Amino acid sequence: MNVGIIGVGLLGSKHAKVISKQRDTQLTGVADSRAGTAEKIAAEEGCRAYSDYRALLRSEPLDCVIVATPDPFHRDPVIDAARAGISTIITEKPLATTPADAKKMQNAVLKAGSSLYILFPNRFDPLDRVTRYAFAHDLIGAPVHGDVRLDDSITVPKQLWGRRSRKWSAGSSTAHFLLSHVVDLLRWYFQPAEIVEVFAVSQNAVLGFTPDLYDAFLTFDSGLTVRVKAEWIRHIEALVEFELTFSGERGGIVYRKHPAFASRRGLRLDVDGASQTALTRHLKRLGGQGIHGRVVLDPDGRSPGAIEFRTEENPQDESVALAHYLRTIAEKRINVAIEGFGPLPGLDDAMRQIEVVAAIIRSAEKGRVVPVRQS
Repeated sequence: MNVGIIGVGLLGSKHAKVISKQRDTQLTGVADSRAGTAEKIAAEEGCRAYSDYRALLRSEPLDCVIVATPDPFHRDPVIDAARAGISTIITEKPLATTPADAKKMQNAVLKAGSSLYILFPNRFDPLDRVTRYAFAHDLIGAPVHGDVRLDDSITVPKQLWGRRSRKWSAGSSTAHFLLSHVVDLLRWYFQPAEIVEVFAVSQNAVLGFTPDLYDAFLTFDSGLTVRVKAEWIRHIEALVEFELTFSGERGGIVYRKHPAFASRRGLRLDVDGASQTALTRHLKRLGGQGIHGRVVLDPDGRSPGAIEFRTEENPQDESVALAHYLRTIAEKRINVAIEGFGPLPGLDDAMRQIEVVAAIIRSAEKGRVVPVRQS
């Protein structure tokens, strides 16, 4: 399977290495508006370099294109790849930064008959899979509330892309760059429940060229509410902090995905009234998926039964996501599920995520609750 990459910056350069390691894929060309960057990656990976992605689409016999340009610049490469007859397109999240652009991309892909997938690598994290498993198997009863915080260091909008950081951050926001991850995870955790309305606020006191943060309450059609917050003005040691908690009728989840200072990475699942036998049974099922944890029993404690998972025992490798997509496509399997964890995120997931993020932005602008539009 011949693969090309459009955009070989922070993520595209990593994707090039993943492609080169796959048995059934060949990286035939890379494109980047910075000719020197494209040439450097091409030399390292043994493929051809292009400074114009349209020349890549014209010149190479591509089966698959990966779009790894910055957030505001996904539209044209996706549309042009579809019009060029590329059968499979994989793009970074979000598909677009406006519903209007997303609709144009959707129309182009559907008209061409191309398959489009969105890279949401968190779905492949072992502990995110534990979270989804817990809700799918009713371990803590009906979920009633959640709190999710995903913050970046202030160095991300100011420095991550070098001299282009301010320009590219201004074309995005924490809603697009960070909450796109969160929205997809929440939809995946709680399927088939959907987010139906949003109330949000934003702040513009520090950066000036893009909102400092978005803070929102999401309401699902099941009655569940989840508060989500994403910030770009944190002065923190780490590049990112990502923590999630959920309360259910019979228990709760604390998930320190990328924890704050001096916190330990991992997940604890507290289950009211569960026997050691029941907890062990769930642990064995997750073990069959390569996810490792331990049962914790304290009959005299505030939470007498729990399962704990440590990140160091369940490491996340973001390259696993792209490798899985490529294997699926190379083997000509369409809409194949991640075993036990649902289908690969595709066009419908991308459109729904965009509408939720757009509702967050509209709500912050209008200062009121707004419904989530149906794509």
